[in-house]
Amino acid sequence: MSVKPITSHSQFISIVMEEGKTVIVDFVSERCPHCKAIAPTFDELANKFSSDKIEFYVIDAEKVDDVSFEVGGITSYPTFIAFKDGNKMEESTFGAARERLQKFVEKYCSS
Repeated sequence: MSVKPITSHSQFISIVMEEGKTVIVDFVSERCPHCKAIAPTFDELANKFSSDKIEFYVIDAEKVDDVSFEVGGITSYPTFIAFKDGNKMEESTFGAARERLQKFVEKYCSS
């Protein structure tokens, strides 16, 4: 399974509120070079770890800014946020650091 886009606030709510599921969301900006650089790694991890218990999404935080506001304001791109059962578990901003993204994702895939 690959990374799926979130294009609206209502879609975001229905995805992250699903019980029994971990959702990792990549908040990006179209103008962000780090976002473009890390996207293939995020897609690779999504293909490796997606299951009925964990899903991967990407959202353009500037286009769907009401979601950015709801999660506490996105000020750096890319920002990765893990949600579980509707709760925000962790937020990380580490640019295009492949190894740090992999550790972040693996933490939620083993829980």
